[in-house]
Parts: sequence; C-alpha cells; structure tokens
Amino acid sequence: MEDDDIEYDITFPSPGVGIDDSDEELDEYVIEGESKEPVVFLIGWAGCQPKHLAKYCKIYEKRCITIQYIPPTDVSYINPKLMTSLATKLLDLIKDFNLEANPIFFHIFSNNGSFMYTEITKVLTSPGNKYKNLQVKGVIIDSAPGKRRVLRAAWAFAIASGQRGFARYVAYIGMIFYLLFLRVCLYFKMFFQASGSANPHRVYEDIMEDKTRWPQLFIFSNADKIIPPSDIIEIAEYRKEEFGVLVETLRYEDSDHVAHFKDHPESYTVQCNAFLDTCLKLGSDIDCLEDVDQ
Repeated sequence: MEDDDIEYDITFPSPGVGIDDSDEELDEYVIEGESKEPVVFLIGWAGCQPKHLAKYCKIYEKRCITIQYIPPTDVSYINPKLMTSLATKLLDLIKDFNLEANPIFFHIFSNNGSFMYTEITKVLTSPGNKYKNLQVKGVIIDSAPGKRRVLRAAWAFAIASGQRGFARYVAYIGMIFYLLFLRVCLYFKMFFQASGSANPHRVYEDIMEDKTRWPQLFIFSNADKIIPPSDIIEIAEYRKEEFGVLVETLRYEDSDHVAHFKDHPESYTVQCNAFLDTCLKLGSDIDCLEDVDQ
C-alpha cells in the first residue's frame, strides 16, 4: 500500500496456519480469547526487498497484525531529516486502522531499521506528542545496532547490491568513497541544523540512551561480518544495568547478518513469540517510558 509517500504492507492474523503446520510448539503462544491482536511493525534493513520482509510475517501470522516497512536508504543516508516525518506517518497508521488499543511491538533489522526505530522513539517520548496512549510493549532488534564503521557499512551495501565475485569488490570500493563523501556532506548539514536532528551516524548512541523502557530482545550471531557481537552485547548489558530494562538475547554461532531466521527458522520463531508472550503478560506492571513532560 502507499499512503502519502510511505509504502507499506499490512497483514492480518490467519489462525490455523504457521511456519510449519506440523509443529504444534507454536500453538501455546496463540492466546485463545486474546481481545486485541498484537501489532508488529517489521522495519527492514538496507537493501531489503518486500519479498524478504514478507517472510517474517510467517512468525506472527497466527496471532498478530503485521505492518511491513522498508526505510528508503536514500533518505537514511542522503536526506535523514525526512526520517522524523516518516516515523510520524508510520505511527499514524495505528490510528488509521483503529488499532490504538492494541499492544504494539517493533521488530527491526540492522542499522537502517534501527535508525527508523530511533526516530519513532524520539517521537513517542517528545513532550506533548499525540501518541502517548499507544500500547507499545517491546522491541526485537535483529543484527543491530552497530557502531560507526565505514568499511563494514560499505561491505553491507556491496552485498545488498546483489553483485557477485569481482563485481562485488568493485561495488565495495566504490561504496567506501561514496560513504565517506556522504559523511562529509552530512556533517556540514548537521552543522547548520538543530542538535536533535536525525543522524544515521548516531544510531548506536541513540539506542543506548533511548528513553523508552519497554523490554528488548537482541538477536545476533558470532558469524556476523557486518556488526560484531561485541557491539550488541555491550548495548544489551548497558540497557539492563543502567536503566533496568528487561533485556533478552538470542545468540547464534553460524548465521550471517540478517540471516538468522533463514538459517534457524524454528528457534527464531519460537523465541520471538515467547518474547511477545512475556511482554504481554507483564501488562502494565512495567514502566515503558522514562518520565517526560506531557
């Protein structure tokens, strides 16, 4: 669907189907009589295509409404100030579909999805915002966040380009120079903008100091060539120890960047649904936002 320059897809729950109909292990997470279906925002990575993100709907299709969105990389890295407007439009979908009373989750991927998420949380925690009554319950963070590393980011883009062999390395070298050029341009832009403006180079710091306090599930791997596990372990421990956030982690040994579900579909699916179940059972017993002026 397209709504005022924002393209998204929405799916509604289909009881009786799932990632593997012969596997009854997931049925325990389908809560009979659940009055309001959870809403899961799936926010994709750089280079992600709708068909890639649609596969993750299988995780939730028995019990959840999913809204799938891929932040445009040209906005993320060339015109990031537009990210705040896109974040507002995404949140407006909740009202458009009359889902204000439904529990809300975010499932985000890599630094591109994380950048979109940080702008959403800034909107949700801003004084006097119109979304203060939304029932956000938790976030799942896949393969993110990672600290600023031009070489790793360039390699991620080279992979996303779909090139193979020698052509991939040409794309990699070209992307290094391109990202360095963008970084210089962005720094000049930021110099003339307010300090709180959207900045893709502050994703790691923004998630670390995020004012929200709802539970977080970090999914990552020792084999990730783009974002090392040490980045994610550091931020997970910091959120838990500094702010008392309920943090869970799912760590794999062999899956590549944003490939954990592809390589481990059963354990990934079970863990995501178990996390939703934990958050829903917490209900209102947990403070999800740092105190902000309303």
